[in-house]
Amino acid sequence: MASPTSPSSVNTPGSPSQAPAEKPSAPPVNILPSQLAQTYSYAHPVILLGLGAWRFEALVANPMRELLADLPWLAALQISYVMLCLPPAGTAAVEAGAAADEEKKKAPRSPSGPSVTFRPGKPGYRRKHSSGKSSWTCIWAKLMPAFLSLTFTSLLATPVIAVLLVLFGAPLTTHNAETILCAAHMALLSATALVYVHGIDTSVWREIWGIARPADAVWGSALGTGLGAWFGAIPIPLDWDRPWQAFPITILTGAYIGYAVGSLVSRTPLIYGKRIQFAPEPAEEGEKKTN
Repeated sequence: MASPTSPSSVNTPGSPSQAPAEKPSAPPVNILPSQLAQTYSYAHPVILLGLGAWRFEALVANPMRELLADLPWLAALQISYVMLCLPPAGTAAVEAGAAADEEKKKAPRSPSGPSVTFRPGKPGYRRKHSSGKSSWTCIWAKLMPAFLSLTFTSLLATPVIAVLLVLFGAPLTTHNAETILCAAHMALLSATALVYVHGIDTSVWREIWGIARPADAVWGSALGTGLGAWFGAIPIPLDWDRPWQAFPITILTGAYIGYAVGSLVSRTPLIYGKRIQFAPEPAEEGEKKTN
């Protein structure tokens, strides 16, 4: 009589039938819960749109000079946004540790316990630890990822977007400076926050390039920037003979509008956490076959 659990029915760790567990997808990014972060997260896209509308005539008059002059301001605004409103990459463990520290602080302590430190010579006087060092550590923990995200965006994302602009119809032999500056603006809009919150997590970037991330303010603004630039290119070949149809004015205007719309719409309950699906999920396909 055969044993109910024969060796042939047990999968060994090295057997090919046992597939390795896939890394779970990173959840959507939430805006920080502070009142300042919540308020500025809504004000930031409005500020960008207002500045774009204010400098639009100067952009039409001299695109290259205006794009170059506005680039440092855009970088400063994006750095301020990510530091005020978004959690930097790899903060899950830090937040868990902070929560544990808060629980320890809330627990009652005996005055005679070993954890209470008294200043010698003054009984009953608890030593107050200065919070200056911790505040500087907190600022540095946000400032360093912000500048790293700005560096990666400038050195990597800008050339990639410039190549994509050329592949999608931007002039190759002329207007090279305008193409690079337009790509730099689009990179700051779309990639700065992505690098800040996700770092170099390959699984997340695979989802980004596959347009498979769950909707949030960061992913929505990046996707909106690309879609807005694509729609903004539509008026360029039309024979309206308007000064604002020159490359890359409409593309950049569409990118800014798309950034603002994507950032705000992706936070609504109807869109937040949803994914773009180009095909039914494998589980749904199996159910259809069985039915």
